[in-house]
Amino acid sequence: MVDRTQLPRWLVGGGAALALIGTFLPWLSSGTVRRSSYELFELVERLGFSPDGVVGWALRLWPLAPLLLVLAAVAQGLPRPDRRVQLARLVLALLAIVYVGGTAAAVKLAPEGGLLRLRFGIWVTLLGAATMIAGLSLRFLRPAKRS
Repeated sequence: MVDRTQLPRWLVGGGAALALIGTFLPWLSSGTVRRSSYELFELVERLGFSPDGVVGWALRLWPLAPLLLVLAAVAQGLPRPDRRVQLARLVLALLAIVYVGGTAAAVKLAPEGGLLRLRFGIWVTLLGAATMIAGLSLRFLRPAKRS
């Protein structure tokens, strides 16, 4: 039997894992070539992003995304003896959601070039970020317990 109090932690951790898998799947294709999120660095200018823009930097620092997602998932398994652990969980999850989900959303919303098509990896990444949001929502928006 699943403990309902653990569901938010499982959703955040599982969403982080799903987002991580999505980053390795194809995000874009041009012709017969499919590119994962890690292969987008060379396409930053072609996608219409400024090399010095926020999204340009997000793509350059993208190799840190797996580390951030793993830390967010692992933090969900930490015991919660005090508020610092709870805060660390929340901050890591929010950073992962904003960075990974935001970058994926920005790429998805970028003007499509004639030769570039979105692929399913970007949707898997966005679904993972949305699952993390659902987990955080369940955790922090549930009614307070009455004594």
